[in-house]
Amino acid sequence: MFLNYLSQNEEGMSLVEVVVGIAILSIALIPILNYFANSTRIVHQTGVRAQALNLAQAKMEELKTKSFNNLTGKTEKYGDISDYPNFKRVVDIQPNYDGNSDIKKVTVIVYWQNDNRDLTLETLITE
Repeated sequence: MFLNYLSQNEEGMSLVEVVVGIAILSIALIPILNYFANSTRIVHQTGVRAQALNLAQAKMEELKTKSFNNLTGKTEKYGDISDYPNFKRVVDIQPNYDGNSDIKKVTVIVYWQNDNRDLTLETLITE
């Protein structure tokens, strides 16, 4: 009865056409979805790196306020930095830099992701 209702010139989409259309749409959408997933990951990594940079800069500024003779190296383990339990900070002081006793090389390294990632800042401090 329903077949009689359709005229001879009208055609619907076959199941094969629908499946092919969905396949083409899926192929087009996969790269777009991957792009969004990668973008989210990169934004997160950039935020974590910015936190590490802020921690390194804060420690460097703290060291610059100390007197030249009181500069010493220090390691802050994971959990030692308040509000940043996923970061570790290492301070290395090299006295007599380049053979000059009036210059110290200060290196601050911030680690995260169980030491898989790090960021290093260096400066020279004079007496």
